[in-house]
Amino acid sequence: MSHLSGLKVLDLGSALAAPFCAMLLGELGAQVIKVEKPGRGDLIRKTDDYVGMGESGYFLGINRGKEGITADIRKPVGQQIIRALVADCDVLVENFRSHRMVEWGLGYEQLRQINPRLIYCSVSAFGNARDMEEDGGNDIIGQAYSGMLDLTGEPEGGPCKTGTPVVDASAAMLSTIGVLAALRKRDQTGVGEHVKVSLLEAAYALMPNFVVSVLNGEPNYKREGSGHPQLVPYQAFPTSDGSYVVVGAFHRASWRALCQALDREDLIADPLYKDNWDRVTNRKQLVGILEKEFLRKTRKEWLAHFEKFEVLAAPVLSVKDSMEFFAERTEGLIIRTEHARLGSLREVRAPIRFSSQTETVTRAAPSLGQHTQERLLKTGFTQEQIDDWKAKGLI
Repeated sequence: MSHLSGLKVLDLGSALAAPFCAMLLGELGAQVIKVEKPGRGDLIRKTDDYVGMGESGYFLGINRGKEGITADIRKPVGQQIIRALVADCDVLVENFRSHRMVEWGLGYEQLRQINPRLIYCSVSAFGNARDMEEDGGNDIIGQAYSGMLDLTGEPEGGPCKTGTPVVDASAAMLSTIGVLAALRKRDQTGVGEHVKVSLLEAAYALMPNFVVSVLNGEPNYKREGSGHPQLVPYQAFPTSDGSYVVVGAFHRASWRALCQALDREDLIADPLYKDNWDRVTNRKQLVGILEKEFLRKTRKEWLAHFEKFEVLAAPVLSVKDSMEFFAERTEGLIIRTEHARLGSLREVRAPIRFSSQTETVTRAAPSLGQHTQERLLKTGFTQEQIDDWKAKGLI
């Protein structure tokens, strides 16, 4: 039995944050029904063709294990379908602008009249920020407004977004936590509630080590490339073969071990580099010294050498190289799912492991409207209604 077995989640989200939250709940055992716009589907269904046959890898990675139905929730028929589904659902996840959901009769206060036990999770761009409550946003907007984009990039270059959509992913994970907490409370009270997460605050949540310093001091944070504004050395260094090694040697014992491994014990006694704050203050000079040292060996040679001295170091791998490296070393990391059009797909297993190991999801993301007829019949609609709505493009 999975941890969320018996729970039913209605996914009205698009793009990443809300659908990823719904997928995580599904990975924990919930049944997830994804609702998409007829004809077009989710915004990310056609973003790329890396996997082939017009199936977006972006979409496949965020919608595994779900039932897929289509319904135009802007129209009365679609709204009727959502209300019927809500009556039997535990959780609804969405990331529309809030006034839209209310206009369509699908806001929290409206749907709780149908199902008082409903946990309704909304992901917005800016939450209740004054005059921005109804503004739209996405990952890069969240990075820009939060200051994250300003922190990311090379010292002499412009701002860069992170390589992955960390703000969207953070919002999804925080939404999942919020839903689980609300379900726990519902177990005690019998009543659902409205869970709200914003991309802005999800971005701040990724910077807990920065925001307190900013709010209570005047740190001059600037872009440090792969470096860290508060820790030195804590970055990537080029090696003699053109590849990179990262080290995280900011506390006293790790700094000492790195200096010994580099045969630069003179740096340990140098008052300019004695403590982490000294090294932060004298970052440019120290990094210049270390860069020359790292160019003496190849990445492979450094990693073998650092292991002898227990220096915390790692190679900078591509995503492909990382997957191959850990797939060989981690049993069950790569799983097989079945897709209606693509057949067998390789995917990465759910990121949370339990001692009471539960079943692994083996169903890939749904094709557009794959389960519409089956789900609507189960919900109580007739075949005649379904055929009529389909002919009119409403489902």
